[in-house]
Amino acid sequence: MSATDQQLERKRFLLYQLPYLVLYVAAVGLVAMTAHDAAEMSAYWQMFIPLVALVSILGGWRWAGSTSNERWIYIARQVLHWGVVVLVIRLLFAHAVQEFLNDEQGAFVTIYLLGMAAVLSGIYLDWKMALFGAFLLLSGVAIAWLNDNWLMLILVVGAGGVVAIALSLLIRGRLLKPAGSG
Repeated sequence: MSATDQQLERKRFLLYQLPYLVLYVAAVGLVAMTAHDAAEMSAYWQMFIPLVALVSILGGWRWAGSTSNERWIYIARQVLHWGVVVLVIRLLFAHAVQEFLNDEQGAFVTIYLLGMAAVLSGIYLDWKMALFGAFLLLSGVAIAWLNDNWLMLILVVGAGGVVAIALSLLIRGRLLKPAGSG
């Protein structure tokens, strides 16, 4: 592989990782704000779902098939998957159910449902989405444990994001390594 091809491959790789980087940065911000005031954050987490869904759709696109029919089926499945997530969250915040969940609990339920949906999407499509979902689930746990220590929470969540990105780079590096080297 020539140096130009390697540079092009690196740029393509970074371009593929950019949507996930955006997700992690946004999630870290949302986690930090949720740790500070969980009662007000459920709506923001719900607004985050379409971005996660879009990255999920883009992340699995290369496995969607090559024919137009296969790709439409892929998009329909993704829309159904993420549509059900939105529907369940909306049902949880319906007036009749609200008396069982306070605003703080609602934020955690939203984080956990979004994390679960991302893990499931990643299991079937793109492992990076599963890793992001696990990150969200662990972030919800971290918020609960480190509720009063926001600086520690930001460090823990940030470190989790760095580990996830490093794992992605490490795995990608192994996949690009020529046969017979090292």
